[in-house]
Amino acid sequence: NAWGSSPNDVYAVGGRADGGVVMHFDGAAWQQTNLGLSTPLLNWSFGFSANDVFMVGSEGTVLHFDGTRWSRQPTPTTQPLWGVWGASPNDVWAVGGNGMEPNATLLHFDGTTWTKETALPTLQKQRVGQFLKVWGTGADDVYVVGQRGVVLHRTQGQWREELVGASDDLVSVWGANGVVIAVGGRSNGIVSKWDGTTWTTQNLAPLAGFNGVWTRDGKTAWIGGVEGTIARLNVATLEPTRERSGTFDDLHNCFGIGSTLFAVGGNLQSANPPVYRGVAISRPLPESP
Repeated sequence: NAWGSSPNDVYAVGGRADGGVVMHFDGAAWQQTNLGLSTPLLNWSFGFSANDVFMVGSEGTVLHFDGTRWSRQPTPTTQPLWGVWGASPNDVWAVGGNGMEPNATLLHFDGTTWTKETALPTLQKQRVGQFLKVWGTGADDVYVVGQRGVVLHRTQGQWREELVGASDDLVSVWGANGVVIAVGGRSNGIVSKWDGTTWTTQNLAPLAGFNGVWTRDGKTAWIGGVEGTIARLNVATLEPTRERSGTFDDLHNCFGIGSTLFAVGGNLQSANPPVYRGVAISRPLPESP
């Protein structure tokens, strides 16, 4: 995915099964970051400033950047971690799992130690073995989405399952101004929207599965998906408009900062012998009002 603290400080994480890669955009060009350590595949990143960045990946990996050096933080799991988000530097959540029940994983960081979250409800959704992304507006408003359309919401200090009408995987979640948008699907793209009162889920065929979503204002959302899909979603009507991305490689994430929208991805599968490549694209965005 891509995340940045400013238009001149954007990271893209990824790699392949035998190693993780971090790229950095300084406002002019992308360059590979020397982490000073080896890592497995990296899947997601999130930070609070240029000096406080988290990245998660396979084998329970969590990396942290303090502005000077990268370090690996110990975690209580070897499951792959797919998402990370935090309300503050001492209140960070990471999610993962290998897809096999009961390995859906939710971790919490209190500023010192990562621990497994055990105060989870018994899920009505069956055979959930992966939580895929986490996002929220604050310490007491956190959403987790994952396999088979599962959604958890943390409020009033407790996790609750919310049945949103999705049966396919929900892969990513983001929101703004009281709206929460989760996207996913495998054969066909799906979107689930919370408008503050009700969840609405809609199949967006013929668009194929979605991997990432980002919105700045809760009115327009940007979605990245398989086969180079970039779509602009009217949040009120859930009507997508596909845009030219210039690539047929899968796009895994959208992220906007300043006046630029970034989308990153790559070819997950290729001919034998494999030739792996990553892709980063961008387009202008209007300035925040």
